[in-house]
Amino acid sequence: MPTETLTKHERTTPQPAPMAAVPEDELDEAARRHARRVRRSKINVAAWAVGTIVLTALWVLNQWQANGGFEHFGNSGNPGDWNPTLWALGIGIWSLVVGIMALQVHFERPAANAAAARIGRLKFHVAAWALAMLVATPLWALIEWQDNGGFERWSDNGQRGSWEPWILYVGGIWALVVAALALRTYLADRRSG
Repeated sequence: MPTETLTKHERTTPQPAPMAAVPEDELDEAARRHARRVRRSKINVAAWAVGTIVLTALWVLNQWQANGGFEHFGNSGNPGDWNPTLWALGIGIWSLVVGIMALQVHFERPAANAAAARIGRLKFHVAAWALAMLVATPLWALIEWQDNGGFERWSDNGQRGSWEPWILYVGGIWALVVAALALRTYLADRRSG
């Protein structure tokens, strides 16, 4: 391009280097890895669905035999009190694992360049944190309710009404890690582009 047609600003501004493309053979291998991950994810989702039905049926059978017909959720072992904690933990943790695997399949697709791969990985981490908080917060509330009854205050003394805020520590530390990853991705993108 003739320099006469460029403005002074355009001549002095450094042009960004083109993004390095991923070699074709690496892209093919990434596509094969992704296809395997998709197949595993589908199998895990099907196993989760069947497992949830089986675990729920076993929990209902156990609670029926131990406490009689359902009257309300409780933890004191009175007739009619059904305790959902173990059932919820089993289903919740399994749901979290399968959900994070599905998020990985969705966000970490083969990318044509390193910047797109970094962005996809960051989106995966943000979505995994949000899913974990969505699943873990009700589990935390259920565990605290079972151990200490209804919420009255934040505390770790184990008295009635004292709920330990460990979910805030877990969520906060994980959020800081995700923020550090976001900063690293931002800085890497600035350096490359």
